[in-house]
Amino acid sequence: MKAVKLSLTFLCAIIIALMVACNGGQPTTEITPPTPVSDSISVTLNLSVKKQEMIGFGGALTWYSNWLTTHSKVTEMADLMFSDLGIDIVRFKTWYYPDNYPTNKLVSNMSSNGDNDYAKAHWDATNQLHQLAKARNPNIKVLLCSWGPPASLKDNGKLQEGALKKDANGFMYNEFADYWNDILDYTPFNPDYISIQNEPTFTTAGWTTSKWSISETSLLPGYNTAFTKVFDKIKNRAHVPVMVGPESQDIPTFTPFVNVLKDNPNCPVFAWHPYNVNSTTTASAITASLKSVGSFSTKPNMMTEFSDNLGWYNTALFIQESLIHANTSAYIYWKLMWATPSSGEDAGMISTGSSPTSPYQVTPYYYLIKHFSKNIDAGYHRVETTTATIPASNLVTSAFVSPDEKKVTVIVVNNGTTPAKVHFQITGKTAKGISIVQSKEDSYYKTISTSSPTKSISLAAKTITTVVLDI
Repeated sequence: MKAVKLSLTFLCAIIIALMVACNGGQPTTEITPPTPVSDSISVTLNLSVKKQEMIGFGGALTWYSNWLTTHSKVTEMADLMFSDLGIDIVRFKTWYYPDNYPTNKLVSNMSSNGDNDYAKAHWDATNQLHQLAKARNPNIKVLLCSWGPPASLKDNGKLQEGALKKDANGFMYNEFADYWNDILDYTPFNPDYISIQNEPTFTTAGWTTSKWSISETSLLPGYNTAFTKVFDKIKNRAHVPVMVGPESQDIPTFTPFVNVLKDNPNCPVFAWHPYNVNSTTTASAITASLKSVGSFSTKPNMMTEFSDNLGWYNTALFIQESLIHANTSAYIYWKLMWATPSSGEDAGMISTGSSPTSPYQVTPYYYLIKHFSKNIDAGYHRVETTTATIPASNLVTSAFVSPDEKKVTVIVVNNGTTPAKVHFQITGKTAKGISIVQSKEDSYYKTISTSSPTKSISLAAKTITTVVLDI
């Protein structure tokens, strides 16, 4: 046993001697090489920090809807709008303007001419489009909006311009509420949401409009009073739609209305239009406007109409910033389908002409909305994202998690002038799968291949990219 111990001692001494010789007599130290700075930007998703719950993305079908329903390829276009696009909500205009209302309330003999915005043709088309939408997506929601009361309730006796009429007792709020109850009686479907007046401070001789003040004045009816009157009239119906308001034409007119509506318990959702924003509006002014919408945080809000004021890429950027700064729960693009213009940019998602055989176009706006609508559904929540500052970037990022937390959809807009690499990390989670689509000028909604959800992906300048992570 002593011999074995001596042998082991001798062997250890030899090994130590050799180690000292190899190291020039210096003690051994562990050398850790410096970690190189990655050229890939890290985006961290924190699913535990939830923001607004989504109502969804959608579009409006109003004027020219009859061109769609009489088109020889209506089925193809309906598939694109209600299946492929993945929208959760559609905005319809009510065309309920019976001749000689309220003596006559039937729609069977309703006129269709320039004086009533061709009401009967659009009435029939809207009802058909509702059927087409529900056949493809039974869960799609409907927002039904009015552009103004019937001529018999207007102080100028016509649909265009003017305001709610007065009688001996003052403004005819009760009759206006009766009109809305009639709309719901005669409309052959139940809307999920209603808006009693589109853009209440805007009037024009070009189409149906009606002017309101938020509170009654000697010259104008009070929107808030009418809102409550309508709610009281319809609240006992078998199906009671959610009332949204005020659908102001721009954010400066949204604020004074919502300062009152925030205290109206019958208005659970705010609605707004941002027509104060156009191609000349500075980025800081846009952010400030959107933050002013988001400051009314006691109730969810919906952006229910906007188009034409920005090109396709800047519209994508605007939607992204609306989600982040305004905390909007729904974004409804104005022109889901529209007339093909004779010149200039085609801002309809889908456009066509008046002939049943006119060619139809699917525009870049269709694809930019699809970046949001296809993989972000009602019930998803926006979650916290943190974008690393090294390396520097101009990425604008939002992320949305499904109710079961098995899917995260990330939207990244590279607003810079140079390409960027990006990779994603989910706090406390591991992504198991990934799919990516990207749009840039003249190349829309193209699949980007990647072998792993942990690898970096490349984002060209001025692109919008949708990344779907399975977890």
